[in-house]
Amino acid sequence: MTLAAVPPPVGVPTGWHFPTYDESRLGNGLRVLAYDCPGQYVVAASLLFDVPLSAEPRDREGVAELTARCLTRGAGGWSAEEFADALASCGADLQGAASSDAFALRLSVPVAHLARGLDLMAAAIGNPTFAEEEFAHEKALQLQEIDQAHAYPQHVAGEELNVALFGAARAARPAGGTTATVQAVTRDDVVEYTSSHLFPADAALIMAGDFSSVDPAETVERSLAAWQRPAHPVPDFEHPEPTQRAQLLLVDWPDAPQATVRVAGKSVTRADRRWPAMFVANHAVGGSFSSRINTVLREQKGYTYGATSGLDAGRHRGTLSVSTAVRTDATADAVTDIVDIVTAANGSITDDEVAMAVRAATQSAPLGYERAEAVVGRVELLLSQQLPLDHVDANLERIRAVTTADANVAWGECIDPQALTVLVVGDASAVRDGLAAWGYADLREVTPAWR
Repeated sequence: MTLAAVPPPVGVPTGWHFPTYDESRLGNGLRVLAYDCPGQYVVAASLLFDVPLSAEPRDREGVAELTARCLTRGAGGWSAEEFADALASCGADLQGAASSDAFALRLSVPVAHLARGLDLMAAAIGNPTFAEEEFAHEKALQLQEIDQAHAYPQHVAGEELNVALFGAARAARPAGGTTATVQAVTRDDVVEYTSSHLFPADAALIMAGDFSSVDPAETVERSLAAWQRPAHPVPDFEHPEPTQRAQLLLVDWPDAPQATVRVAGKSVTRADRRWPAMFVANHAVGGSFSSRINTVLREQKGYTYGATSGLDAGRHRGTLSVSTAVRTDATADAVTDIVDIVTAANGSITDDEVAMAVRAATQSAPLGYERAEAVVGRVELLLSQQLPLDHVDANLERIRAVTTADANVAWGECIDPQALTVLVVGDASAVRDGLAAWGYADLREVTPAWR
């Protein structure tokens, strides 16, 4: 056996592009996008509807998620158990999901059983049973999950942050509804939501997988062309604007050994010309393990196991959010450091930080989109946020072109360090005085609505 004394050199990255697609449209109006991904023998498919959570009745919020749960609990004349057996017999999984900007029915199935999987998807969307006992079961589960989530400070921090940022908008309230609104949902509400919002016109079926042995367009035609449901006007989308003033909020969590911290403020959407430069800037500030926020809070001061920031973007809203959990005794110092780092980033992002961010984004893309599921997930995002289908490649090219000056200008234009919302979930008796003495904003103690 011969051992190499010197490892082989790392090759120069070759050109990579997001998978290409074939597009067609069925007679019922359904748009079909098929992405050929060689070697991906489990097909991912998503039936995507242009319907926001704000389309839910205010007193029935959570009906979208409950509809998503119930669609696969019996369809096409099958009971819930029979439908589950039919999915299992072809190795398929079928799940619904409701998000702020869209509703999706997602299928995973081996390419050899694609036709059967699409037939089952067609049955679920076109002829769901909505049996009363299954509706009651799924409603009970959803209510239990809402209740259980309130036991986790991380979840409570996210909910209360949204309330503080978005006020009366739908984005301020839980995606799956509250106990009161879900309790009010009836089976008839689920039926009405389906008939009003889940129709083929203006919907899109996104598919990705190795289609060398099958014609995806022909297979979709056979399974879904007969699906009919009258079209309704697409609901208006909210344009929620995050609060643009300094806020300091505390949710009491007695005896908590850690404080859960969220710091957030207005940023930009992916459609904004500054998005690539903001991505690069955020990578330096808090978007990577070697970022400034994590380096200070974890490596230098030992307040936390990790701290990160991210750009959260929807169709009409964008925020910067910093997340961490710190030692209770370090809470005031940690939030002070976070705001100081966000403030100091204006004009100080370096050439090395920009180069690292560009490499991280552009060289990891092939791995990030290796699986068919990841490709479909990204196209879901593009369609739901009304971005062009070439956005992935175009965005990577724009990131490659970001300069240090671009990153600094974008951060300075988009982030206002004096208008952040700082929220802490922790033991108020231990952290109250330190936060109140900080001086960033008047401390306000809030109680979640469910308490």
